[in-house]
Amino acid sequence: MTHRRASAIATWLRTPSAGASIQAAAILLLSSPAALAQLAMPYPGEITFEDSTSLGSQRIATGPFEGTLPFARAEGTVSQRVWRLDAPDATALQLLAPLRDQLQAEGWEIVFTCRAETCGGFEFRFELDIAPAPAMFVDLAVYRYLAARKDEAWTTIVASPSGAEGYVQITTVTPATAPAPPPPEAPPSADPAPDRTDIAAALDATGRAVLGDLAFATGSTTLPSEEYGSLAELAAYLQAHPETNVALVGHTDAQGPAATNMALSRRRAESARAVLTGRYGVAGGRVETYGAGYFTPIAPNDTEEGRRANRRVEAVIISVP
Repeated sequence: MTHRRASAIATWLRTPSAGASIQAAAILLLSSPAALAQLAMPYPGEITFEDSTSLGSQRIATGPFEGTLPFARAEGTVSQRVWRLDAPDATALQLLAPLRDQLQAEGWEIVFTCRAETCGGFEFRFELDIAPAPAMFVDLAVYRYLAARKDEAWTTIVASPSGAEGYVQITTVTPATAPAPPPPEAPPSADPAPDRTDIAAALDATGRAVLGDLAFATGSTTLPSEEYGSLAELAAYLQAHPETNVALVGHTDAQGPAATNMALSRRRAESARAVLTGRYGVAGGRVETYGAGYFTPIAPNDTEEGRRANRRVEAVIISVP
């Protein structure tokens, strides 16, 4: 069974004495298998996402992305929480280090830890199971990752700053023999969501959306039309969310060498950006471009249909209010 709370669930008390009490209680809970993820946050804030699966399987990254991702697979109760912290000017290390120290004090072994550039940057981040935006935010250039193990249990931490805020995601995998974490409270009732476009719905659900009508021939970066529904929807989304910025990430099929495809995929993203900013009027400063080459396919490359699907551009939210 999966339990989810994808909105602000619990706001921490802001007074020093109350905050200290909460943090002390969280440290005491760490030794209990039912509360492996209850670490004391280094700054006050709120939980924005909570999810628990009673019997699940989780990939744990155990090394940097270098073409492929080394990982261990853990099974058991998979629990995930995200905190948005009031942390003006905090670095990713300042968000992560106090949590790392707490784990080590409780006997956890740090299996792997890295910062964005040593993790593998964009490719590493998108191999991770990250909670959807706007609950979780990861700056592709500034984040920290940690994987720790204690007996058969695993904890991973992803920390990333965003201006005056810091985001921390903690995922724990508790062996099936250990007591399962208690289910979170039921979310408060809310009015039905308004009708959404496909692009807006995907961005809100996962923080990323494939711009499916941007079709490229093999080796081409040309967008022959000036009208694209997906870019129009993306422009409308950005207009409705003025504090949100996106990255356009280009992709290729598996034909040709890696270096050529990395450059080609970046140019595809730049072609999409030119239409988005020129035809649809989105400010250039709100749109970054990246190329992922053929390293993140969404379909097999052994058919023309699959290769066509892989020659794509995706929009990825990179900042939220």
